[in-house]
Amino acid sequence: MKKDILAVVALLSLFMVVACKKTNTAPPATSCRMMTQTSAYSGNTQCYYDDYQRILKLRYVTQPADTSWDIYHYDNGHVDYLVRLYKGTDGDTIYYTFTSGRYVEVTQYASRLVYLYNTSGKLVKIEHYEGSKITDYSVYLYNLLGNCILCTQFALYDTTYLPIQVTDLEFGDLRNPYSSMGLPPLNSHGPEIGVYLSPNNITKIRTQFTGQPAKMVFLYHYTASNENGYPTTYSITDSLNYPILENNISYICP
Repeated sequence: MKKDILAVVALLSLFMVVACKKTNTAPPATSCRMMTQTSAYSGNTQCYYDDYQRILKLRYVTQPADTSWDIYHYDNGHVDYLVRLYKGTDGDTIYYTFTSGRYVEVTQYASRLVYLYNTSGKLVKIEHYEGSKITDYSVYLYNLLGNCILCTQFALYDTTYLPIQVTDLEFGDLRNPYSSMGLPPLNSHGPEIGVYLSPNNITKIRTQFTGQPAKMVFLYHYTASNENGYPTTYSITDSLNYPILENNISYICP
């Protein structure tokens, strides 16, 4: 039982986003920006934007008061690199490559992610390289509304790529609070990327790992939203309605 709970917490941490706070007066925005998200498990995060609604900093505060930062640096209006500062370390630097209107590559040390798109501009595959070899990759499928409904992850075994995790997702009619942070593609891949890419709010996540007979199920329950259609309060339970997380979100809207 303890092992199952730890697996739940580990997977949920992929989907946790948080908080945004304006650093200055910005011109009218076209959409809301997340200010703060708090939960008993994840603590809270604050987001700082510039006058053009670009994300500048993310401040993560987890218990007991362990703080880390993501600091974004721009070139020609797009993220050039990200400095990720952890408590007691010098931090990591993650480099982004932007071309033809899209982020196409993220590099951290010798590890590299390559983003591939279809003719409609949807991100359909992320390849993970170690040196010149693809060690694993994820592929994404969308519905007609543009929500990512399926993510399949593959890993290299000897000379063959085999599926290691399949995640299907369902969505509601509210706006997606995750995308309101205004982040570029993350320096990771998997089903959490599908959540960020989708315009609507996630309502259900079902994940099956290779070798596991049953799917891990998370249900999202939304109890309040603002006038712009963004959720302000929601909780997450398992398939038996056992509570896992509760979250409160605040936004700044035009």
